[in-house]
Amino acid sequence: MMKYKTAKTNTPLKGVNLGGWLVLERWMTPSVFKNSDAVNEYELSQTKAGRRAVAKHRREFVNESDIKWLAEVGIDVIRLPIGHWQIRDEPPYLPGNGEIDWLMKTAHKYKIKVLICLHAAPGAQNSNDHSGSGVPGRTAWYKYRNIKRTTDILCDIAKKYGQHPALWGIEILNEPAVNSIRQRFIMVNWVRLMVFRLGRILPKNIKIVFSDCYNPAWWHKKVRRAVLDVHHYQCFDLQDVCQPKYGYHKKLVKSACSNYKNYSEHRPVIFGEWSATLPPNVMSEENARDFCQRQLEILQLGEAWFFWSYKTEHNGSWNFRDCYEKGYFKGYL
Repeated sequence: MMKYKTAKTNTPLKGVNLGGWLVLERWMTPSVFKNSDAVNEYELSQTKAGRRAVAKHRREFVNESDIKWLAEVGIDVIRLPIGHWQIRDEPPYLPGNGEIDWLMKTAHKYKIKVLICLHAAPGAQNSNDHSGSGVPGRTAWYKYRNIKRTTDILCDIAKKYGQHPALWGIEILNEPAVNSIRQRFIMVNWVRLMVFRLGRILPKNIKIVFSDCYNPAWWHKKVRRAVLDVHHYQCFDLQDVCQPKYGYHKKLVKSACSNYKNYSEHRPVIFGEWSATLPPNVMSEENARDFCQRQLEILQLGEAWFFWSYKTEHNGSWNFRDCYEKGYFKGYL
């Protein structure tokens, strides 16, 4: 396997996402949606039975033994996806301050840092089920009142957790959809505002992270004093899905290296999400393992990487714990 040369001399922090815990995704934890037609957490929370299922899931899906195991295998940092309802009461959602407090305390106990990521914002910043929308496909984040609520929530997070010894950073918004010139204008100015606002609250060592909106090159010289979050996937784009041979994906990883190297030379970069998952027509145990190793080589360019996700209810290429036990991370963990 080809070894890529990188400009960085330090080793990136090794991390995982606690996906599917505080922001539900049905495909990750289908048992929580058992006997329900709900497609997202908002719909599930409409009934007493649904809210009981959510509360039970939060108590049981992640516990101290999970954090202890992560520390033992060498994880340095956790990316914690949260919804806006975890910070301010937003019925019918269940509030979640207690879970965040517990995670911060427990992570600190095991010397793991935490990147708090606003994964679901008021109005929904993208059309996915994990964006917080009660209406699948609707994106209403760009309305002024939702942007203001998001700003206030992020400031609340900074004020509450900014001095916490476990805090590594705050990611202001996960994967916002940017589909027009107007939205690009709003997004870049809002990111600049948040870097300024949070910078006045947070200690200097705490990272302020913003999404590349799946277009990292566009952010060149637009925002200073912040960390760019890049998500590397090769299983969603139609062009990638249609490729019949694994060789295509090996070449794609190799070509991504030069782009990531360029981004990292201009600003700090993290790889906030990636996995061992390939399109179904090239997916196999051997290919997934090789794909994971090839990505790990180029992920050394970042300040940190975060596998998606720590675990799901099923084994496989999205499940860090399963992949680790199969040796996918040999040489890196």
